Amino acid sequence: MEKSTFRDWMLYLAVLVFSAAFLAGGWRYATAGRQLLGQNINGTVSPSVKAKLVETIASNEIYSQYTGAVTETRTVSYAVFTEGADKGKQVLVTQVMDSTAMLLETPFSPGDRVFVYQGENEYGEAQWFVAGPVRTPWLLGLTAAFVLLVVLFGRGKGVRTILSLALTCMAVFFVLVPAIVSGRNIYLWSIITCIYTIIVTLSLVSGCTFKSLAAALGCLGGVGVAGAITLISERALRMTGLVDEDSMLLLFINEERPIDLKALIFAAIIIGALGATMDVAMSISSALTELMRNLPGMPFWSVVRSGLSIGQDIMGTMSNTLVLAYVGSGLHVTLLFLTYYERLEDILNVEMIAAELLQALAGSIGILFAIPATTLAAAFFRRPFSRQEKEAS
Repeated sequence: MEKSTFRDWMLYLAVLVFSAAFLAGGWRYATAGRQLLGQNINGTVSPSVKAKLVETIASNEIYSQYTGAVTETRTVSYAVFTEGADKGKQVLVTQVMDSTAMLLETPFSPGDRVFVYQGENEYGEAQWFVAGPVRTPWLLGLTAAFVLLVVLFGRGKGVRTILSLALTCMAVFFVLVPAIVSGRNIYLWSIITCIYTIIVTLSLVSGCTFKSLAAALGCLGGVGVAGAITLISERALRMTGLVDEDSMLLLFINEERPIDLKALIFAAIIIGALGATMDVAMSISSALTELMRNLPGMPFWSVVRSGLSIGQDIMGTMSNTLVLAYVGSGLHVTLLFLTYYERLEDILNVEMIAAELLQALAGSIGILFAIPATTLAAAFFRRPFSRQEKEAS
């Protein structure tokens, strides 16, 4: 079983201190002035409150005056607030379902936990409406199961894995996303977030070793290539960044200071490629580490040949991972375009599809580059690694 030395504990402490400083400083800088792409953040969505439905009062159907078909269903229920200053208070809430929602949803029933918000009805009167179901308990349960399984299988390293994952998520949602929302330089902050993630993850999982250094260099090389390909391809493909309705809404939040949608594509690609390239780089570096531990004194080119051979087995599955992830996330869009377009070339020239393909291809090429980069770094550090192993033993 792996035992942590005093030096390891000092490294973990240093990583945590560095992470605290980075996250706190990044959050403070990103949210300074509370600006939303140059505009003051006052909130545009009505705040919602958790409530539990206790009794259904009525359900009314509204018919179209032209076709006679049901166009809307309104279900009125009593609900009790389960949070906030008015916890325990009972109010009337209305679930409004249009013709589309009626095909996909079912009315809520007593015992269901929902989010409710206060709005105005067609007469201008204040009224509580159902916003949607409370999904967080189930998601938190799955998260707890994942954490428990990782810790059970990985033990000490599993704990560090969960810690590195938590710090990565915090870097994205507490630093990168607020920085983008505040109108900061997207290219710069996405690169900073990637570098921070590589340093923290590899330091916590594998410690301050030449194995981690080789993996970090390989990962940086792969992500760097993916980013360079993205920058070149955005110009060659004449990308605008308007890939869907959401990107258009982002563009017009502040017309005087519009968000850089092409920079968002760059950030999405290098962050998406980061996880896969880090996985490949650490797999190769770890395998070569074990090989050099059991066969000390391996010559440079023997290490290189072994690393490339290992990489050949990895690259197929990891490239599939990226491609299938992007295909899976955009499957409904792909089906929609296949319905309306006759030629495949027409579909490929739609910017939304081109952006998805660019993400998959740039990330996959980054993975391919990470293989020789990690291999060469590990081979270069073979002698310092041997000395480090002797000192550790």
